[in-house]
Amino acid sequence: MAFQDHLRTLATRAISSITAAEAADVYVISFFIDDERDDPRQPTLTIGYNTEAQFRRSVANASDEAEARWNYAFWLQNELTVIGDLTRDPDGAAARHRWISELGLWYDEPPDPEDWVTVVGPTAALIEATFNQACVRLALDLHDDGTIESTLGRPVPVVLHELEYYEGIARRTEAANPPGLAADFAAWVRTG
Repeated sequence: MAFQDHLRTLATRAISSITAAEAADVYVISFFIDDERDDPRQPTLTIGYNTEAQFRRSVANASDEAEARWNYAFWLQNELTVIGDLTRDPDGAAARHRWISELGLWYDEPPDPEDWVTVVGPTAALIEATFNQACVRLALDLHDDGTIESTLGRPVPVVLHELEYYEGIARRTEAANPPGLAADFAAWVRTG
């Protein structure tokens, strides 16, 4: 199975698993992107969500309501699925390896530390950019095919993020959603 197909299958299954009782309270879907073992060749996608109830519980611990609403540190941090994880999704990890190799981006650990700057740095950046674009396409597909709206009863933004927030996170999240749907999140990132 191609990696993009694997992403789509697991993401659809994960979002569709949100119960009707919980769906009414969900206001955001989390696409948390991280490198397993800090290895740029092993990006993973953890899909979760946050609820209005969790937001209300978090407000007292945040600097303001916007931080409680949009900062992952205050979210449920549930894991509906972790795509590409070597242990929890070995098929996805293998598909990801094939995908990165087919793109000509796979590299072996360089023995000389000097090569890290010239070889690993630029290649790691390309892997990151390509994986982020795959996640943007995935979110758009889940909006376009109705998976999100049919599960939650309405469109909600998909936030593509890491543990830190910066302009690239805002741009990717805007690109991953219908126009305006992620405007509040993007504004929070840009004013923070």
